[in-house]
Amino acid sequence: MSQPSEHVSRSLSLQAISLAPLGRGIRLIPGIALLLAIGYLGKITAAHVPHMEYVLFAIGFGALISNTVPIPRVFVPGIRTYEFWLKVGIVLMGAKFSVSNVIDIGAAGITLVIAEILLAITVARLLSRAAGLSEELGSLIGVGVGICGVSAIIGATGAINATEEDASYAIATILIFGAIMLAVYPFIGHLTHMSDTVFGFWTGLSIDNTAEAVATGMAFSEKAAEVATVVKLSRNALMGFVILLFALNHARRGIAREIEHKGAFLWARFPKFVLGFLLLSTLKTTGFFAPAQAKILTNISNWAFLLTFAGVGLSLQRTRMKAGIKPFIVGLGVETVVSVVTFIMVTTILR
Repeated sequence: MSQPSEHVSRSLSLQAISLAPLGRGIRLIPGIALLLAIGYLGKITAAHVPHMEYVLFAIGFGALISNTVPIPRVFVPGIRTYEFWLKVGIVLMGAKFSVSNVIDIGAAGITLVIAEILLAITVARLLSRAAGLSEELGSLIGVGVGICGVSAIIGATGAINATEEDASYAIATILIFGAIMLAVYPFIGHLTHMSDTVFGFWTGLSIDNTAEAVATGMAFSEKAAEVATVVKLSRNALMGFVILLFALNHARRGIAREIEHKGAFLWARFPKFVLGFLLLSTLKTTGFFAPAQAKILTNISNWAFLLTFAGVGLSLQRTRMKAGIKPFIVGLGVETVVSVVTFIMVTTILR
C-alpha cells in the first residue's frame, strides 16, 4: 500500500511537469517586453523624422543598448526569440501574396539566385585559398554569403567537419557585413533611383541573413521588403541542397563522413517556415481569408517584424564580430563581388 508521502511526492512531480512550460513562458516575458519597447520606440522616432523607416531606428537603438550597457540575464531568453518572430512574420506575410505573385517573383529570381550562389561559393573558395585560410572556413564563408548567413553556416559546420573556430570566424564575418549593408544599401538604392522591385531583388539576392534582408528591404519601402523576402526565401529553400553537395564532396575526399540518408539530411536542413509562407499564400489565392482576416494577419506580421528588428539590433554586439583580419578581408572581397555583380544583374535585367 502506498504511503501518503508517496502520493504527495508524485502529485507534486506531476504538477511541476505541468507547470514547466508555463515557467519557461514566463521567463520569456521580460526579454519580449524589451524587444517590444525598443521596436515601438523606433516607430515613434521614425514618425518625427521625414523619409526614414522605423526599422533603422529599432535596430540602431537595440545595437546602442547592447554595446553600451550590460543586459541583465533576465532579458536574455526573451531576446533570443527574435528569430522565432522573424519566422512568424514571414509565414503570416504569405497572407498578402497570391501564388501567382510568388511564382512571378520566384521565376524571375531563380536564375539570379542560382547565379548568386555559384558566384559567392566560387569567389570565397578562390580568395580563401589565396589568403591561406582552411578549405572548411572558405566553404563556410561561401555558404554563408551565398545562401542564408548564420543558419547556413551552422548547418554546414557539422556536415563538412569544420571546427567551431571556423564557424565563429565565418559567423562574425557575416554579422559584420550584415550590419554594414543595413546602413549602406538603402542609401545606394535611393541614390541610384532604384525601383522598389529592383531594390527588393538586389537585397534578397545579396544580403546574407534573412532578418537583415527583410530589415534592409523594409528600410527602403514596404514593397521592397515583400520582394526581398520572397527572393530570399528562394535562396533559403536551396540551403539543404547546397550543404548536401558540400557534404558529399567532403565525404568523397575522406574529409567528412558519408551521408547515409540524403532525404532525411535535406529535410532536416530545409527551412520549414518557407512551407508555412507558401501555405498561407495558397490559402490567400483560394479565397480562404476574408479581406478583414488577411488584414489582421498582416498586422500581426508587422508586429512580429517589429520584435525581430529590435532583436537584430540587440544581437549586433562588438564581441560577436571579431572575425580576424584574414577572414574579414576574404569576407569583404566576397561580399563586394556579390553586391556589385548582383547590382549589375538586377539593374540590367529588371529595368
